Amino acid sequence: MSDIEILPIDPLDTDLVEAWIAMQNVVIEHDRPGDAPYSPAHQRLRLLLHPSAVNVERYAARVDGVIVGAFELVLFLKDNQHLASFELEVHPDHRRRGVGSRMLESLEQRVAELGRDTLLSGVAETVEDAPEMDHAGREFAKARGYAAVDNEIHRRNDLFAVNDDDLAKLYADAWAKAAGYELVQWVNHAPEDIVEGIAAMRARMYTDPPMGEELDIRPAVFDVERVRDEERVRADRGELQLAAAVRHVESGEVAGMTDILVYPGSELHAGQNDTIVDPAHRGKRLGTILKIANQRLLREYRPRLRYVHTWNAEVNSHMIAINEAVGYRRFCRDIDVQKKLA
Repeated sequence: MSDIEILPIDPLDTDLVEAWIAMQNVVIEHDRPGDAPYSPAHQRLRLLLHPSAVNVERYAARVDGVIVGAFELVLFLKDNQHLASFELEVHPDHRRRGVGSRMLESLEQRVAELGRDTLLSGVAETVEDAPEMDHAGREFAKARGYAAVDNEIHRRNDLFAVNDDDLAKLYADAWAKAAGYELVQWVNHAPEDIVEGIAAMRARMYTDPPMGEELDIRPAVFDVERVRDEERVRADRGELQLAAAVRHVESGEVAGMTDILVYPGSELHAGQNDTIVDPAHRGKRLGTILKIANQRLLREYRPRLRYVHTWNAEVNSHMIAINEAVGYRRFCRDIDVQKKLA
């Protein structure tokens, strides 16, 4: 372990950044085959730009001049200031040599220095009728005192396999139950007349979805300024945000929203971001309308893009039913693991 060097990732160190990205993509191919690889363009931009509501620190592990692992810390600044979310990766050829332990020790020490007492990460687990995942991360976390506090199912939608006629019928049936609502769609910048409602929906994402009792996620401070800041950062990083909301016509209230993110350099995969319907407006098939409308918008902008990835709490049967109806299928289980520092 004395030969393992932990160093901050300098965005201007071209060789270090290139080695870091290559290592990450080897990890994905080995641990989660079929998952979206990191876009080198996007990773470079993420090193330079992040929203003002978070601070992000990234470190690499180097042995004999070779990058063998890395970790990323995400620190919320406006809310959840007790928490540090992180990702930790070790190159498959360098595991069981103390690299992960050394990085985790450094990570936990840094979090303690910052005055935070809760660490949160995620590990993958194989599910039936899906690709075989590597369980090294799950066992590593368990051995080092990280408790499983929530389960999410990662689903992937193969857009090339979706039956458009079935989707059109589902969409029409949903609108038949959604009288009094209208659809609003946008790219990268939410319309001024709904942005306050979008901020409220973003805040609800922290507490409304089902989650484990031990998962220590607290209410968010989300306002129009934060929405606009995130939009600016996404635009500067070259991300394409495709979004949809449903609005209650009589009251003008935003009843629900969803968005998909496409990263620069990603021609095959996209990621589902938030999807939520206000409890006061549920039961009217608004989630189905949002999902299908936004999926259609994605096909319009990126007709050759094939896969969209999404995550739902394993117990969130309502949203799971919507996702499966529009084409999502189980890819793996993502287990949220958490540790409280003494």
